[in-house]
Amino acid sequence: MDDEATDPRAHTSEPMPGTRSIERTLALLRELSHRGDFGWRLTDLAEQVGLDRGTCHRLLACFVREGFATRYPGDVKYYPGQQLFELGLGMPMYHAFRDRIEPRMDRLSRATNSVASFLLRSGEEMVCAFQRHGDLELPGMLIRIGSRRPLFSAVGGLVMLQRMPADQAQRILDNNRREEVERRGTRRLEDLDRMRARSAQAGYGLTRGDLAPGIWAIAEAVLDTTGQPMGALTLAGSESTLTEGWLAQAHAQLAETVQDIAADAALCLRAPG
Repeated sequence: MDDEATDPRAHTSEPMPGTRSIERTLALLRELSHRGDFGWRLTDLAEQVGLDRGTCHRLLACFVREGFATRYPGDVKYYPGQQLFELGLGMPMYHAFRDRIEPRMDRLSRATNSVASFLLRSGEEMVCAFQRHGDLELPGMLIRIGSRRPLFSAVGGLVMLQRMPADQAQRILDNNRREEVERRGTRRLEDLDRMRARSAQAGYGLTRGDLAPGIWAIAEAVLDTTGQPMGALTLAGSESTLTEGWLAQAHAQLAETVQDIAADAALCLRAPG
């Protein structure tokens, strides 16, 4: 059986008949939810999800009424609403998973003098679910909790693509590249291709300032019980403090922690009953 036929994380870019309005609404919720600290201006959010301004405004007004979005006095932006938090309370297995892996991430972050991030696969994208900084702050770091990115656009996603069957990975890569060009044009493609080539040569996710100048990062995939990547763990630091010698040592510690997290996921994220 095709793995994607039963994988709830898999999706196609083509809407199913009769579901276009639902998929449009869900796309808007996804984009809204990943900028909790910064919010969205109506025009920017409409452009991001490919909606006309009027349709986006009507949907957001509904979200505000129902508690899925919020606005603050004197602020023109839209932010995630309390209902999104409340919905997450119904998934205690993810809270248990977080409680198990965040101490591991904290120890790894401090031992390697880097920021540790756990990225969940979400179809052809990834979302930063947990992050531990230790004593380090990286102002130029692009990934924050709630950040959502196409898989091919960061080392965590690249290593997940490396661990997938080749045809599946190529299909996602092609879709990611097409969406990148539609949304941003071609200006980042050379940098993205360089990061992907660097990661392929290393055998794990690796960047040396390819997208964020001065930021180095490595990543390893966390596999589920079927051998499919369900997430990735990344370490990011500044090139001013990290060295070539750091890469080998940090990768060994990263790989060991990833094995522990895979065991945590198998324990916590199993079917009820």
